Amino acid sequence: MKLDSTSLKIVSRLLMDGRLTHQALADEFNYSRPAIHQRINKLEGSGVIKGYKADVDFRKLGFNIETFVIVNIHTLDYNETISSILDLSEEGVYVEKVFRITGENCIMVKLLVASTEHLRKFHDKILKIEGLVETNTMMVMQEEDNVFEGRFAQEDADE
Repeated sequence: MKLDSTSLKIVSRLLMDGRLTHQALADEFNYSRPAIHQRINKLEGSGVIKGYKADVDFRKLGFNIETFVIVNIHTLDYNETISSILDLSEEGVYVEKVFRITGENCIMVKLLVASTEHLRKFHDKILKIEGLVETNTMMVMQEEDNVFEGRFAQEDADE
């Protein structure tokens, strides 16, 4: 779906603060509240806006280490392997997302853990999954947020 600059601005603002009211957006963009409401309904109806959720600081919940685990498997049943990986969430281990990827590797797991001990226990369990060949774990040292917001802002500035 091709969005005009106003719809892009609305999406950008909602990425920054999903709790903005239609009236606040209307005031900011000099539109009526019903016009903003109609645009947001269209964005939701087309699937551009899939929902609204809390932006949780997992560190405050005790998940101090963010990692990506690259997994190579030798099986054709990707769905079963992904399901097995998702089932490894437990106290101190949160499997946030599992991606099926292209290239030399098969699967990438975004994992949050409370400690390196929890990470070790996760590795002990993931290595028992049938068909798993190898893993490669990378710990996140720094993260930059809201990449798309910057892109939207840049696109807006170019108009």
